[in-house]
Formats: sequence, C-alpha cells, structure tokens
Amino acid sequence: MSSVKRRLLEFLKSYQGSYIPQSHIHRALGVSKSRVSEILRELELEGLIARTSIGRSKVVYVKPGLSERHAEPDHKSLRVGIVYSSEYLFLGGFVKRLAKRGFRVEMLVYRDGLKATRALAEGEVHAALSPLVGQLYLYPTYRTYRVVLGGLSGGFRVLYREGSSRVYSTVISTMDYARWRALSRGLTEASHTVYYSDPSTLALLASSGGYVVTWHPVYLELEKHGFRALYTPGDLEVEFCCVLGVSNTLSRRELGVVVKAYYESLEEYSRSPDKYLDYYSATTGIDVSVLRSAVREYRVQRELGVRVVDRVLQGYAPSVPSREVYYEATMQGEQG
Repeated sequence: MSSVKRRLLEFLKSYQGSYIPQSHIHRALGVSKSRVSEILRELELEGLIARTSIGRSKVVYVKPGLSERHAEPDHKSLRVGIVYSSEYLFLGGFVKRLAKRGFRVEMLVYRDGLKATRALAEGEVHAALSPLVGQLYLYPTYRTYRVVLGGLSGGFRVLYREGSSRVYSTVISTMDYARWRALSRGLTEASHTVYYSDPSTLALLASSGGYVVTWHPVYLELEKHGFRALYTPGDLEVEFCCVLGVSNTLSRRELGVVVKAYYESLEEYSRSPDKYLDYYSATTGIDVSVLRSAVREYRVQRELGVRVVDRVLQGYAPSVPSREVYYEATMQGEQG
C-alpha cells in the first residue's frame, strides 16, 4: 500500500458514516486532486466509500466500518463564510471565542447567500452564516454539513415604489420565503419575480419601481431612491433569517467548540449588542453609524426548533423529498 493511500485511509477514519466534499480531502492532505481521485476510485471499487457527482463537484460518503480505529482531525485554521448584511453583529464575540480555543479564523464575505451555502456544502469553508432556507434546500443534495437552529431574526423589509408590478428578491433565501408569504397572503400584487444576486446592483435593477424584498443595510439605500417600507418580519411572521451551518469535515470536538462559541456569542450579543460593531464594520465595510441602527432591527432566537423547518417546507418542499431528510440536517439535542 502506498504511503499516500495509507494517509488517506487514516484521514477517512474520522468521517465514517458521513458525507464530505472530495475537494476537502486533497486540500487537507496536500496531495494533488488527480492522485486523491485515483485512490478514491480504488476505495470505491473496494466498497469502502461511495461517491456522487454534483455538477462539477464530488461528494464522498465514507461507509461505516472503514476501520475500528478513529483518529479525529484537528484544524488549526477555520474558514467562516458570511453574507454581506448587518445581521451578524455578534461576529466579533464568536471569532474571539474561537481564537481562545486555538482556531485561526479566516472570514469570507459573500454577496449571495446561496453561494455562501454552496461554499459550505463543497468544503470551501468550514462554517457559514447563511439563510436557513438555502441551507435546507441544498442539504438533501450534498449532506456534507449540519444546521444549528439558532441566530438572529429580523432586519428585512418588503418595500414598494410605484411604476412596476415586479417583485425583486434573492433566490432560495429568507427574502424568497418572505416574498412567498407576502404573495400567498395577498399583501402584494406582484405579477413577476426578478431575482438579484448582488445587492449592490439592486437600486439600478429596480429603477423602474415595484416591490423589493431585501435586508439591512440595503433597504436603507432603496429608501433614498423613493421606496417605502410596507412590511416588516413581524408583519409576515418570519421569525428566522440566517443560521450557522457547520461542515462534516470538522471533528466532533471541533464541532462542539464551534457550536458552544456560537451560542455564547449570541448570549453576549443579547446583553451587549454594541460591543463588536467596530470589528464588524472592519470585516464587512459597513459604516459603524449604519450598524448602530441595525442593533434595533435584530433579536436573538437561540433555539428555533424543527417547527421552523416545517414552516419553511410548507413554502417550497411540502413532500419531495420526505421531511425526515431535512430534520436530519438539524442538530436538535446535540448542543450539549
């Protein structure tokens, strides 16, 4: 057996019964993609793993019983993806706690929430703060991460300016869910949906008017262009937004550390919401004065529960696939 194959087998022992992105393996081992793919093909023929192609990416399922030995990996760095918004005002406390526990944290800011979730699913980041809707939507395809049902809620508006019957929203997101709730309740008269991926283009995209569903601080800019707020999260009974997704590539110990640090940072935020505004401004480029207004927009939802999953699924996935698949994504009862 080659030394590379031996290293790869030792590495995979930590992930028995789990799905992981294939790209994570070659990055973690420092081995070429082609060599890793060659060895995985051998292991697949030996019945030790199974692989699934998803677009240009591959997901590896490590079958239980690969080895009785179990050696957990230990990451020295942790890549965390977030979406450009005012929502994660607790982020400084989260990063501080992870640093105290030995992680070197690298932040990546995405303009599109679905891209942030896909980065989590495909192993580009170890954790992502992104819309729950998108995390649930991608989970049955990848199954390479878990969802922590807690975070902040609030912070978006449904706005309107005369001139068009279109509604502008981001695809498969909290905004999309809010758009559906507004339409299903007859609160808007939009005849056509236009999706945007970069909020910086929204003012130009919606220059002819219409309905817009977007978040803080983006809606503040639209109000300067004559849009007026029609509905808040409370009006639409949307009690969630983004939550924490964590990759299966983290060991059980690392997962516990990350989840504990996350909940501790939410609790600290509820006591001192202004504490890390300077850090968040430096990370996102959003002015501190704007973030101060965001503090009033968000409230902590420490434990949402699977009832929120059911409410989301009523909107876009009532029966296919079975809801049990989505329950599997959540970490209910595992926080410790």
